[in-house]
Amino acid sequence: MTVKIYNFLEVDKGISTQFPSNKVAFATGNNVRITPGFVSKTLGKALAVSLPNTPPIRAMFTFVGVDGAVRTIVCCDAKVYAYNSTFSGYTDITPSPAPTGGASDIWQFALVAGIPVLTNGKDYFWVWSSPTVNTLTYNSTLSVLYTLDATNVRINKAKNISSCMHRIVASNIVSAYYPGGNTVTHPGRVYWSEPGNPLNWTIDTTNKAGYQDLVFYQDGIAAQANIKAQITRGHEVFFFAERGLWKADFAAAMRNFIIVNPITEILSSRALCRKEEAIYFIGKNDLFWTGGGDPTAFGLPIRDELFNNLNASAIATAFCFAPYGTAEVWFCVATGSNTAPNKAFVYNTETKSFSIHDVDFSCHAEALYTGVPYDVVGNASGQILILDSGFNTAAGLAIDGRIETGDLDFGLPNNVKTIAEVIPHLEYQDIVSELMVQVGVKNQMPDDLRWSDPVPFTIGVSDKCDLNGFRRGGKFVRVRFYSELLTSPWKMSGYTINYEVGGTR
Repeated sequence: MTVKIYNFLEVDKGISTQFPSNKVAFATGNNVRITPGFVSKTLGKALAVSLPNTPPIRAMFTFVGVDGAVRTIVCCDAKVYAYNSTFSGYTDITPSPAPTGGASDIWQFALVAGIPVLTNGKDYFWVWSSPTVNTLTYNSTLSVLYTLDATNVRINKAKNISSCMHRIVASNIVSAYYPGGNTVTHPGRVYWSEPGNPLNWTIDTTNKAGYQDLVFYQDGIAAQANIKAQITRGHEVFFFAERGLWKADFAAAMRNFIIVNPITEILSSRALCRKEEAIYFIGKNDLFWTGGGDPTAFGLPIRDELFNNLNASAIATAFCFAPYGTAEVWFCVATGSNTAPNKAFVYNTETKSFSIHDVDFSCHAEALYTGVPYDVVGNASGQILILDSGFNTAAGLAIDGRIETGDLDFGLPNNVKTIAEVIPHLEYQDIVSELMVQVGVKNQMPDDLRWSDPVPFTIGVSDKCDLNGFRRGGKFVRVRFYSELLTSPWKMSGYTINYEVGGTR
């Protein structure tokens, strides 16, 4: 038989589980990164520090104080810590009384006049400052968090906060103070403070502070929206209601609250993030991004894989983040019987492609070390880990990195093919490690694949993977590349398959 050659050099197509498998470059994969021109095994996470008594980490926020010091605030259910830029030292800044939240409560952070403001959406607002009756002064001696005084603040509990135009913007008001000591709840109300002063929420003729109810009158719905999430972009704040996406322009005198899209639905309160000027979020049936107008769906390649496997009882745990060091957005969800996110569907904003990763952490922060940003994550074991550093998982286990082609027919769907050799095209690396290669064949698309034994390809040493010991043929062929050793990185730019064509039996 004549040996034919099939070259595939475009590895930046990403993983496409939605399309017919004989029409995609890669149909499945796990723990691989798609970058322009390469697909590579995901790096691991190096331990930065373990928290005292290792409570579950719910959120982390990094900021530069007015004293120029870089700190990361780490929020747990009943504890709050402030770590230095190298995570080599911390201060316990837990307020009194301590937070009473849990896994379902959402921590949020804002920075106004150099003063951090935090909330878990359940208890009061806290500030890291030295408060007086009418002013807040940043305390560089690292005092504990203080509760904002309700009689001055007027708004003391809210599900969502962010900062915009040097003011605090709060929505889904849990408790608002009124003269006489009355409190009210407004799930569809937005409040904002005076610029530079999170103590002053007084509504008067100066228009320094104010509020707005989100009500969509055009279709006759008179009830207020239930605001699930909010995010700031420049001088605008976007509000995701239970149904409907709103935005407000805080550079305008009247704020200009408008409904961007009346049918937008977000999966959970943390299922959104900002990457550059775009806002990305998980909807209830697709992945979306918006630049300020109607959201655009882009999750087709992995939509079925994501939404068909969601744990319906754990959708509130979904979260998104955009790492500083890569052109990616991570959409993290709980699949199967998992009660916390265990899978990330990672979108590369440069190649417009997807990859799929294991998740063993609950939150992300963009940390700073002497002014150089890097990515850290926190997990349920009270560990802060440096993302993309080392080769192991948070549990110290080897990473199982793999990627698998679709069902290739080489343009001859009726002929039997027998694979003779597979040649991975790999980037040079200092570490000598093995990439395992397997070939699977079948005659009909619904059939189970018959797989060869794994053949090792030693990077920097081997020339090819000889499959002559596996002489089974099939009309459709798959090739799998994987490694599951503790230190086994690889970066592949493509591959060549040498195969023989037989009859049409």
